Amino acid sequence: MKRLCFVAALASPLLCMSLARAAEPASCQSIRLGNIGWTDNEIQNAVFSALATSLGYNVQAHLYSEEVMYAGMKNGQLDVFLDDWTPSMDMITGPYEKAKQIDVLGPDLTGAKYTLVVPSYLYDQGLKTFDDIQKFGKQLDYKVYGIEPGNDGNEHILSMIKDDKFGLGNFQLVQSSEAGMLSEVSRKYPKKEAIVFLGWEPEPMNVEFDIRYLPGGDAYFGPNEGEATIYINTRPGYVTECTNVGRLLKQFRLSIADENTMMYKVQVQHQSAADVATAWLKANPSWVESTLQGVMTTSGKPGAAAVQSALKAD
Repeated sequence: MKRLCFVAALASPLLCMSLARAAEPASCQSIRLGNIGWTDNEIQNAVFSALATSLGYNVQAHLYSEEVMYAGMKNGQLDVFLDDWTPSMDMITGPYEKAKQIDVLGPDLTGAKYTLVVPSYLYDQGLKTFDDIQKFGKQLDYKVYGIEPGNDGNEHILSMIKDDKFGLGNFQLVQSSEAGMLSEVSRKYPKKEAIVFLGWEPEPMNVEFDIRYLPGGDAYFGPNEGEATIYINTRPGYVTECTNVGRLLKQFRLSIADENTMMYKVQVQHQSAADVATAWLKANPSWVESTLQGVMTTSGKPGAAAVQSALKAD
C-alpha cells in the first residue's frame, strides 16, 4: 500500500488518501463510543458524533459503568472512550494500560479539576482542607456526597473511610448520580447548610455555585486541588486498524471554556447535547477545519468540507 500510495501521490494526493481510506476494514464504518453518564462526556460524545456522522460513519454511544466499559474495550466490544480523567482514574485504567488491553491517546482536555469541594460559605467557616472535614462531622451529618457507584472518585472516598484517612472513619458515602448529587447541593446551598461533595471542572456547578476545591487529597486525586488531564482511550490497535478515525481522535481537543459553555446549556438550560454540539460547531468553523485536517469522509473526500456542508444544511 505504501508503494502504491507513493506512485498515486505523484498523480493525485487525494487518490492516495482514498486508497489508504479504502484499506480500512468494514468494522471501521461503525464507531462504538463509551458513555459514562457524565455531562462532560455527553458533550464530548455529541461533538465527536456530529463530526463523525457527517463524515459518513455510523456512531453509537453506549451507557456503561466504568468497570463494564473498560472490560468492553479490552474484549473489543467498544471502540472509544473520550473522558479518561488522570490521575483520578489511574487506579482503574492503570492495569488495562499496563497489560496493553487499552490504548491511550491525547490529551483531549487539559487544566481540568476533580476532587472534593465545599460551598464557599463552609470554606469561610474553616473547612479549608481534607483534614478539616472531620472537624465538621456533626454539621455534615457524617456524609460525603458522590456520584454513581463504581466511579473512581467514589472509590477514593470509600478508601479514605475504610482506612480512616483524614479522620473519616465515621463518615459514609452517599452514592447516587451526578444529577442526584447536584440536586442535594441545590437543596442545601440556598440555606447555607454544610455539604462536602465531588466537584470537577468543566462542569456547570462552577457557574451555579460558589465552591472551593479542597487541598490535601493529593494521594487520591492528585496535586493542585485535583488538577486533571483528560485522555482518550481506545480498544487495542484501534488507531492502527481505523487510521482515518484515528487521525480524527488524535486531533480532537476541546477547552475548559468550550465544555463549560456547552455543559451549561445542557444541564441548566435543558437543551439537547446534539443541538448544543451542532450550534457550537457552526459557530467555530476554524476549529472544525483544524480538527479535520487530513481527515477524509468514508467515501474518500476531504472531511472538513463535508462537515461544513452538512452543518450549513442542518
